[in-house]
Amino acid sequence: MILRGLGIAVSVLLTCWGGSAANVALAQAMPEAAAGSRHGIAVGLYRPEYPDDLTTLTAYDQAIGAPVALVHWYVLWGGWKAAFNQADLEAVQQHGAVPMITWEPWAGIPRDPTWTLRERILSGASDDYIRSWARGLAAYGGPVLLRFAHEMHDQSYPWAVGVNGNTAEDYLAAWRHVRAIFDEEGASNVSWGWNPNTMPGTTTAAYEAIYTSLYPGNDLVDWVGLDIYNGGSSLEGWGGWRSFSDALANPYAALRAVTSKPLILAEVGSAETGGAKADWIRSAVSDLESGRFPGVRALVWFDIDKEEQWAVHSSSAAFEAWRVAVRGADAQSGLPF
Repeated sequence: MILRGLGIAVSVLLTCWGGSAANVALAQAMPEAAAGSRHGIAVGLYRPEYPDDLTTLTAYDQAIGAPVALVHWYVLWGGWKAAFNQADLEAVQQHGAVPMITWEPWAGIPRDPTWTLRERILSGASDDYIRSWARGLAAYGGPVLLRFAHEMHDQSYPWAVGVNGNTAEDYLAAWRHVRAIFDEEGASNVSWGWNPNTMPGTTTAAYEAIYTSLYPGNDLVDWVGLDIYNGGSSLEGWGGWRSFSDALANPYAALRAVTSKPLILAEVGSAETGGAKADWIRSAVSDLESGRFPGVRALVWFDIDKEEQWAVHSSSAAFEAWRVAVRGADAQSGLPF
C-alpha cells in the first residue's frame, strides 16, 4: 500500500529515488500515486512465514482495503532460505508487491567466528554463493530491494564492526566485493539498501560519526534504512517508552547529513507495555504525513511478537489504530493506497 494522502506520481518517485535501472523498475512497479502531493510512503510487512505462506498478507489487504507494497523476509547465507528460489519472488510479485530481502552473511549464531568478513567474503570463499544469487536475481528481472549485512555496528552479528576483529575497512571492502559480483552478473534490477543500527540515547553527532565511517558511498547504495522500535517499559536497554518521532529524530538527522538517498524504515514496531500502542501508531503515521521526515519513502512493520509484542495486531486497539490511520491517509486524497 502507499499512503496516498502523501502520494507522489511515478515521475516524482523516480526523481526522489534516482535514475538507476533498479530504481526505475522499482518506481514503475509501485502503483501510480496522486500527482501534486509532496510525500509518498510505501507500507510493507514482515512476518516470519513470508514468503512461503502469504495467507496473512491477503487477510491484511482485505482488512485495510489496499495491497501491501513491500513484502519483507530474511535470508541467512548459512541457514533459513539460503538457496536462491525464484518462486519466492514470483509469489510476492503475483500478489502485487515488491520483494524486500534482508540478506545476512551468517548461520544464525551471534559472534560466530567462522563468519567473519575476511574469512567468508573477502577471502572469496562465498563468491560462488554470492554469484548464484546475483544470477538468480538477474534472471528474475523484477525489482528487488536487497538489504545486505544490516546493523553493522553495535551488534552481535558476526559481520558487525568490532566483532571477530571486523573493521570498518573490512565492512566497506566486503560491500564493494559483493556489489562487484552483482555488477558482473548484470543484476541491475536489484536496489541496494544500507541499514545502520539505532541505539537509544545516542546523540546526532555520535550517530553521524558512526554512519559516515561505514557508508559505502552514493555510487554503491540506492536507499538507506533505519530500524525504529518503541521498546516500552519492560525491555532493558531499549530506551523505555519513546514516541515515534523521538526514536527517529537523531538517527534520521545524522543519516540525512551523510546522504540524501531515500530512506526506508525497514523494521518498525512498538511494545504494548508502558503506554498506549494505539496512540503510538496514530502518532507515527501522523508524523510521516506531516512531512517532518521527508526523506522517508517506506515503512515496513515488524509484524511478529519477539522481544516484545511488536505485531500490529497485538491488541484489537492497536490494529484498529493501524487500520484507521492507514485509511485516514486514503480518505485525505480519495484514492486507494
